Amino acid sequence: MIRLNLDMSRPLRIEFPGATYHITARANAKQRLFTSPRDANYFLDLLEKEIVQQKWLCYSYCLIESHYHLVIETTEPNLGRGMGRLNMTYSQWFGRKYQQPGHLFNGRYKTILFQKKRYLKEVCRHVVLNPVRLELVKRADQWRWSSYRPLAYGSTEPEWLNRNWLDEHFDENSNYSNKHWENYVLQDKSNLSPWDNIRSGQYLGDEKYLNNISKKIMNLPLEQVPKTVVRPNRPSPKKVLKSLSVASGITEKELLNRKFSQDGFRAAVYLLRRASNLPLKEVARMGNVSESRISQIQKAIDEKGGINAACPWGKSLTKLL
Repeated sequence: MIRLNLDMSRPLRIEFPGATYHITARANAKQRLFTSPRDANYFLDLLEKEIVQQKWLCYSYCLIESHYHLVIETTEPNLGRGMGRLNMTYSQWFGRKYQQPGHLFNGRYKTILFQKKRYLKEVCRHVVLNPVRLELVKRADQWRWSSYRPLAYGSTEPEWLNRNWLDEHFDENSNYSNKHWENYVLQDKSNLSPWDNIRSGQYLGDEKYLNNISKKIMNLPLEQVPKTVVRPNRPSPKKVLKSLSVASGITEKELLNRKFSQDGFRAAVYLLRRASNLPLKEVARMGNVSESRISQIQKAIDEKGGINAACPWGKSLTKLL
C-alpha cells in the first residue's frame, strides 16, 4: 500500500511499507527544543511510544538544543500519523511546563526518503556526528543525546533502538559489529555529506531506487504538489553536464565558462535549472554570473521554444527534461 500524505499548504510525503527516512525538526525562531535532560528524556519517552504504536524501526537519533534528527523505517504507511502526534504532544507539554505560548516548532518536520541498503550507514553516521560538526564536542562519544554510544558500546538501552542493522551492514564479523560502528564514526575524516547526492530536494538513492520511487507515486493525485519533488529521478547536475559534453564536444569544465562557448554555457545553465532543478543561486555560483543573468538565459531559451530550438545539440538533450 502506498499513501500520499498531502495538504495544499504542506510538502509532499510519500509513505509506504519499508520506506526509510531521515527526519529533522527545528525550534521556531531562537527558541530551544530541549532546555534540560528532563526535556530530552520526555521527548525520547514520547518517541518510544510512537515507535511501539506505529511499529517503526529506529536506526539512529540525535537531540540538539535547537533541533533533532531521527532515522526511521516504517513497516506501514504511517509516518505522518506518528510524527504529527510526537511533535504535537511534545509541543503541548513544553508549552505548559514553561508557560510558553505559540509555536514551538518551525513549521513541520522535514524528511529525506533514502535507499536503506546503500545509504543507511552513511546517514546514521552523519546524524551522530552532528554535535561534532556544530563544535559542541570534539568526538561523537562525548555527546550523550544520540544513538552513537548505545550502538558503539553494546548497551541495551534504549530498548527501542534497532541494533540488528549493524550486523547487516558491518558483515566483516558480526561479533564485532559494535566495534566496526565505533571505528566507522570516530575515524571518519572525509567531511563528506550524504546530502551531496540528494535529488529533487528530498530523495537519496541510485537510479534504480529513484525510478522505483517514481513508479510508486506516478498514479497518485499530485495536482497540488510542486513538480520538483514529484520526479525523484531527475538527472543529477553531473549527468546533465556529462550528457551535454557528449552532445556538444565541449568539456564539462568548459561548459561553465561563458567565455569559451556561449551556446554551451547557455545550454548548461538552462539544463541545470530546468532538468536538475538546482537553485538559481547555485547555478549562478557555478557559472560565476549573477542570478538575474541566469534568469535571462532561461527566459530567452523558453521564448525560442525550449532547448531543442535554441541549442545546436538540443534534440538529443530533450530527454533530460
